[in-house]
Amino acid sequence: MRVPSTSANPRRRPQQIRAEVRRASFLQAAEQLFGSLGYEAVTMTAIAEHAQASIGTLYDYFPDKPALALVLITQYTHEAEAHWAKFLQRPLSRGKASIADAFIEGILEFVRDRPAYLPLFGAPLGYARSKADREPLRRTIATALQNLKPGLTTDRAFLKAQVIVEIIKGMLSVYRQATPTDREGIVDEFKNVMRLYFTDTLG
Repeated sequence: MRVPSTSANPRRRPQQIRAEVRRASFLQAAEQLFGSLGYEAVTMTAIAEHAQASIGTLYDYFPDKPALALVLITQYTHEAEAHWAKFLQRPLSRGKASIADAFIEGILEFVRDRPAYLPLFGAPLGYARSKADREPLRRTIATALQNLKPGLTTDRAFLKAQVIVEIIKGMLSVYRQATPTDREGIVDEFKNVMRLYFTDTLG
C-alpha cells in the first residue's frame, strides 16, 4: 500500500491557517482604527481589543505599532501598483481634461476604499522605497502616456510619469490635512493643475 508523502502535501496545516487568519484580523482591526482615529491616537491595546484578542497574542505577531503599520503600508503600496495597472487598462478619453481628471479620480477611488491609507502615509514611520521599487508604477503610467501619444519617447514618457506621480502625491498631502468641507475644492484645484500638465504633455 502506497502511503502519500506528508512533506509533498501542499495543503497548509490548520495551525498555519489559524495563524494567518489571526494576523489578518489584527491588520483589519488596525486599519479600521487608524482610519477612524488616526495613527497617533491608536494603541496596541485598542487594536487587540478591537480584534477580540489579548495584547500578548497581538505582540506574538507584531512587536510594536510601527511594525504593524509598516506591514499595512507595504500592503497598500503593492495594491496601489495593481490598482493603477488595472485602472490604466481602461480606455481613456482622448480629451486632455478627461484624462487629467481620470488620474486624480483614480487615486481618490483607491484612497476611499482604504481609510487608513492617508493617516498612515502621514505618520512618522520613516517609510521609504528604493528607486527600483518605485520604477514599475512610473513605467505603467509612462506606457499609458505613450499609448495616448505614440510619438512620445520612452525617456520623455517616464519623465512625465514621474511628474504626474509627484502631482498626485502633492494633492494627497494637502488633501490629508484638509477638512472634509475643503477637500472638494482641493481636488478641483489639482484637477486644474493636472489638466494644464496634460495640455503640455499631449499637446
